Amino acid sequence: MAGEAIVKWGTQKTLEANGGAIAANAVVQANDATYSLSADAANYPDAEFVLAAQFSVAPTEGGALGLYARPLNIDGTAAAEVPEAALPIWYVGSFAVNNVTSLQYMTLLATDLPAEAEYYIHNAGAGQTVSAGWTLKVKPRTIGPA
Repeated sequence: MAGEAIVKWGTQKTLEANGGAIAANAVVQANDATYSLSADAANYPDAEFVLAAQFSVAPTEGGALGLYARPLNIDGTAAAEVPEAALPIWYVGSFAVNNVTSLQYMTLLATDLPAEAEYYIHNAGAGQTVSAGWTLKVKPRTIGPA
């Protein structure tokens, strides 16, 4: 069929390659890189985030690790406030965790991302500390014609 819609993918980017431990209810930045729709995503507005994390003690089944964005350069060079547990600024979505201690790969499909942003993980409901060594990657995504 001509003109049908298909999913188009960009190149994956690592936002955090070796994150420190994340205590319960803490918010930690994925501080290896920011993500820009124009520079990193060919202006694709959506993305798939992949979080790889491990716990030394099994977390709460179905508990959440939240993903927040901090929009950058929103008024000249001014940025939004840094996300906090009670001030999520730009909530992107949640990764649901399994109650295991093995390495977990969790995905989150996000739409209409900020033009440029830093990203943060909030240990909102896992019930246990995320072990050091977690990673966060993002892969641009959009829908376009075949």
